[in-house]
Amino acid sequence: SQIITTLRKSANVHFVPSLHPGLHSLSAPAMAPGPPVADDFDAALNLEEIHLDEGWEDGLREGETLGVVEGRQTGFAKGFEIGQEMGFYAGCHAVWVRCVETDPECFSERALRGVHAFGKTITTFPIHDPLNPTILDVLNTVRGKFKTVVALLGMHKEYNARDTSGGAGMSF
Repeated sequence: SQIITTLRKSANVHFVPSLHPGLHSLSAPAMAPGPPVADDFDAALNLEEIHLDEGWEDGLREGETLGVVEGRQTGFAKGFEIGQEMGFYAGCHAVWVRCVETDPECFSERALRGVHAFGKTITTFPIHDPLNPTILDVLNTVRGKFKTVVALLGMHKEYNARDTSGGAGMSF
């Protein structure tokens, strides 16, 4: 009797007396009214679609976050490459100007004009304004001027990032 009372309290189950003495039947606890059965089936049928929508939204948020990080990394790398290329062009110009200062007759008049035009084009590059929309146009102009000067000087050199690696035997 004490065990049955404990079971009744813990399981929230009610014993209903039967017509036969000693036989009792169990009845389930009274349930609170819930949503209609049709809503339960609709929720079960739409479960896959709900999870797909939630997954899509989670993926979109995660993709935006990763896109910003990856965009910054790529922008940093590309900015470094452009800066390295412009440094190469500026170095070539500085060497050519130094050659002219040392020996004014080292280049032809046409080549000398090309070197000066090349230097002016380098100074128009917006190095301190990386968001300038004309940056690639100016870079292409600098590349074109460089090719022209190299041809006028009789050289066969073009910018190649592998050439500027700093030397194989150099260490710090």
